Amino acid sequence: MINSFRIMPKLSLEKLILSLSQGELRAFSLSIKKDKNPSYYTLFNAIRSGKYNDQQKKDNNEIQRRNYLYNNILESLVKSSRTIDSQIAKGLHHLEILHNRQLNKEAWKELEKVEKLANKHERFGYVIQILEWKKILGVSLGAFSDEDYNAVSISEKETMDKYKMYLLAANSYHKLAQKKQNHGYLHGLNNLPDFEYLQTIDNTTLPKRTLYFQRMAKAIHLCLTQDIPAQYDLTKLIVEDAAVINEANECLQAYFEHLTSCICMGYFEELLELFQKLKLDIKKGKFGSSPNIGHKLFYYAANYEIMSYAYMGNPSQLKLKIKEVELGISKRNENLSTEIKITIYSALKMGHYFLGNVAETKHYVNLIMNTENINRRKDTYQDALFFSLIVSTDTNNVSEMEETLQKIMAQGDLEHPQYIYEKRLFEIFQKFCNDQLNKAELFDLIIQANNKSRITLPSGVKYAENYFGYYLWARSKKEHKNVLDIAKEINNYKN
Repeated sequence: MINSFRIMPKLSLEKLILSLSQGELRAFSLSIKKDKNPSYYTLFNAIRSGKYNDQQKKDNNEIQRRNYLYNNILESLVKSSRTIDSQIAKGLHHLEILHNRQLNKEAWKELEKVEKLANKHERFGYVIQILEWKKILGVSLGAFSDEDYNAVSISEKETMDKYKMYLLAANSYHKLAQKKQNHGYLHGLNNLPDFEYLQTIDNTTLPKRTLYFQRMAKAIHLCLTQDIPAQYDLTKLIVEDAAVINEANECLQAYFEHLTSCICMGYFEELLELFQKLKLDIKKGKFGSSPNIGHKLFYYAANYEIMSYAYMGNPSQLKLKIKEVELGISKRNENLSTEIKITIYSALKMGHYFLGNVAETKHYVNLIMNTENINRRKDTYQDALFFSLIVSTDTNNVSEMEETLQKIMAQGDLEHPQYIYEKRLFEIFQKFCNDQLNKAELFDLIIQANNKSRITLPSGVKYAENYFGYYLWARSKKEHKNVLDIAKEINNYKN
């Protein structure tokens, strides 16, 4: 078993302080100033400024100061939290304190407030606790009749049924979200134990949060199996209905899923407009003040805005976005997981390539390729392998191309029926590498392969989000034009 006490003084305090927003830093800084022991404030500021000497002796006083800071920061965050769950939890805590002091009438008033909040926001787990408290307070007040207890029992049964349905939907969503985060596009998910549940037609009589998670689970499943038009229609429906849920975090996640649908459909203008709206709403605090919101927005914007500006053929905005993203990665480095950074590197490698920055392109391709053993986003790694074939072709590096083709073959995915497009790309590059095709034939075949994609852009050009860059590359080489000019021409975009 890991000794968390020994690990915490070395790692967790720094991470916790670095995660604080400016408002949270100010609030805690003011509270710690009032402490009679200035050493806590000195340690807090040293860690904030990066001047803390990690090599200094960890005596008992030092460990005590670190633990004090860690626990007090957590307490200050708990006190300032305004989430639905924290409000209900605080209400239940107040109720318990009042009951323990024999202030049962006051406890009942607290119970009525927290019950109303829990029911309004469909927190069925808390509702079960509240109904239990009703029975406890009923005994203490001596005011409950048999009918009252029977009514509580009926409510408990109804709530448990609703809770079971909610857990099915929420568990399906979280399971699929984890698969999406770890692996990207997948195939053959129909054997999930709860897939039959996901297939059921939306029942508008379901509680709103249950319906929300049911729809979100379906949307992610459609994303993973690349049924893009159905995914777009569903996420648009979720976004339009999300406001009635009255849950900021869930509303925001619905928007993020719809952004994924937009990029997959090639709806770049809709995507950019939605980002503009989200950035303003987040700045106004519409979705709360959690630092995680900023990290999520950065992640989605870094990927999808780079791709949109590249595919629209907008070099000025693409340059600005790449600069913003690279600066953001350096600032947020500690708060970004390896999987998130790899996905952002994937967008950056393409953005730089479209701008003609070959050295930067190879840098990001290599960063992704070097994570083969730890990269759980298999689709991102596979995309980097195929992209390295483009770079190898440009530089006439046959040995690099041969090595890359071997790595693609070693994955074994190409034999899966759903990987027809990737297999076709592999075969085309393999023939070129074996001198069975010249460059003109290579470009023609890649263009033809793209024409079998399922989605069609307004311009009439076939579109596959993961591999549209390969089509633009082949067109640019065939027509001896800049790749961004080809993209601009296709989308009829005006700077």
